[in-house]
Amino acid sequence: MAWRAAASGLVLAAILVSPPAAAQSGVATDEVVILSPYRSFNGANNLPRRSRHAGVDFGSRMGAPVLAAADGVVSRIINWPPGCGNGVVIEHPGFKRWTAYCHMKSLAVRQGQAVARGEQIGLVGTSGNAVNIPHVHMELCTSACASHVDGDLAGTADPLAIADGCFDAARSYPRDRLVLTFPVTCLFWIRGR
Repeated sequence: MAWRAAASGLVLAAILVSPPAAAQSGVATDEVVILSPYRSFNGANNLPRRSRHAGVDFGSRMGAPVLAAADGVVSRIINWPPGCGNGVVIEHPGFKRWTAYCHMKSLAVRQGQAVARGEQIGLVGTSGNAVNIPHVHMELCTSACASHVDGDLAGTADPLAIADGCFDAARSYPRDRLVLTFPVTCLFWIRGR
């Protein structure tokens, strides 16, 4: 089993350091590493889960910025070593939705702080039960949440269903409906540096 976790880490590393992509048009989910989608039975380490996944695991390099997926207010700081690890819940009050972010190395926000879409809220890490694979777990909650354990999908929805790719500071996003951006930087931005 250890070889599967190591192989997953090597695949993630190869993706993050691969050569620059050809001309990019638009933003697609293949520009980020999704290790485990919503409702998946596979974990970030590609090992089977006993129950369905309540969020999406986005792979990135250790210490990369974790970005707020939409404007909101930090409603909760999470410190739960056996699960989420270091995490943040952001309330999006106009839409009665919350986003939760887990497994961060460290946090850059405090409870009650207003955050803007694309603002750094922490650093990608392996805290909690992240199985030594650097990633950020993101949930979309339809009721106030902390972080859901596998199998507890009540009050959750697929964040990718309302995602609009990676954050772009030059773009404007709808204000009349909730649209999320990915909590990690797009791969073509990393490759182009």
